[in-house]
Amino acid sequence: MLKEIEKVKQLEGEPRRRWFASTSLDLFLWYDDKGNIVQFQICYDKGPEEKALTWNHEKGLMHHQVDDGENRSFRMKGTPIMVNTSDFDSGEIITKFEQLAGNIEYSIVSFILSQLGQE
Repeated sequence: MLKEIEKVKQLEGEPRRRWFASTSLDLFLWYDDKGNIVQFQICYDKGPEEKALTWNHEKGLMHHQVDDGENRSFRMKGTPIMVNTSDFDSGEIITKFEQLAGNIEYSIVSFILSQLGQE
């Protein structure tokens, strides 16, 4: 199950955020001043093959592969970066999210599924 991480660091000038985590998936939410979700990110397949599906109220859905910076021969570990990719299975992501979202408010789950085209 996804559990909310309490006391998430808030960055000045950025929207308020929340973080929910499990061993296989993380959910990040960003809110405007009125309490509306303006962005969310589902990070899944955590580990060396991690991917991220991001929805933003201005840009819509984006999918990324996380390059963790580990595979750099004879050099120090690099900073992880997000690499654009359009290759993803939305049904698989939705299934993983629904299986883990039992502790999250229904309104949030419903909103995310609606942005993913499922409600």
